[in-house]
Amino acid sequence: MFIVPISSSISPVSPVESLFDKEEDVSSVSEDTPQFSDVFKEIFNDVQETQAQSQEDSIKLIQGDIDDLHTIYNNMTKASVAVETFVAVKNAAVDAYNQVLQISM
Repeated sequence: MFIVPISSSISPVSPVESLFDKEEDVSSVSEDTPQFSDVFKEIFNDVQETQAQSQEDSIKLIQGDIDDLHTIYNNMTKASVAVETFVAVKNAAVDAYNQVLQISM
């Protein structure tokens, strides 16, 4: 999972200057800076991978093909943490969206 660093590219907007009045080029965002959608997709893919591994481990355990239970426990814990992280990021995004909607213009 990639943690997005807070960059100093965010600049405050003066009260007189509106965000809608400026014509900013989308290319001003550097190629190195990951977008939120990319990070969200990566977290979602991580959840899918860990869930798939956990399901494979469960099947192997039922069939008796696994001798080390600690590996199964570790994979289940990874899957649980991945899901919790995904839900926390989703909740934060929804809360931020709701706060933006409440801003009166």
